[in-house]
Amino acid sequence: MLPEALELWPVSLIEKVLPRHLQIIYEINSRFLKKVESKYPAAKEKLRRMSLICEDGTKKVRMANLAVVGSHSVNGVSELHSELVKTRLFPDFYEFSPKKFNNKTNGVTPRRWMLKANPDLSTLLTDTLGKGWITDLNELHKLEEHINDSE
Repeated sequence: MLPEALELWPVSLIEKVLPRHLQIIYEINSRFLKKVESKYPAAKEKLRRMSLICEDGTKKVRMANLAVVGSHSVNGVSELHSELVKTRLFPDFYEFSPKKFNNKTNGVTPRRWMLKANPDLSTLLTDTLGKGWITDLNELHKLEEHINDSE
């Protein structure tokens, strides 16, 4: 989640290896910045930050900015990450297009994983504890009552 971890690819490299892609990136950037400028006419610094091309020294393509501009939805892997994306990583983009940013946790609950990955163990748990563990993982604590049960 650190800004310095975001990839910057040298324009010279992309121009050499993927020249048509670079043309498309420049066109996307031009169209996008026109929209930003129409919403924030006097915000030159905001335009600079939101540009797909970093022009501080050697020109580089800001791959994360390209991903945000090219996406219809942006989210983190948790609610905390989603908030950090909006407030720390891409605040200008969030201000420009807040509906694009949302939260979707990319996780599988241990209960769902157990049901799918180990059906035999799931059956044993259900036979021993009932179906409650499927919706409440804390129900697994009831296994302690069966610690000396050899079956």
